Amino acid sequence: MNNKKMLDFQTIAVDFDGTLCYSKWPELGQPNHALIEYLQEWKRNGNKLILWTCRAGEALSKAVEWCREQNLEFDAVNDNLPENAKA
Repeated sequence: MNNKKMLDFQTIAVDFDGTLCYSKWPELGQPNHALIEYLQEWKRNGNKLILWTCRAGEALSKAVEWCREQNLEFDAVNDNLPENAKA
């Protein structure tokens, strides 16, 4: 018998530069509205979303704030979800 717990959700990890945002490092650019709308629907359906980017420090903080301004919230940033981590 398999003792692994089945998760009730799926997870997507998404990059920032050139994916969520049409930009070139380190600037912030125009939003990719089609992708953002898709990810918002993904979250509304009970799934999880991770921002996975090479940005760090102030550049990362600006990217996360930019996403919030687009009404896009993440379950984790540059990290795995605790419920997905292997013991």
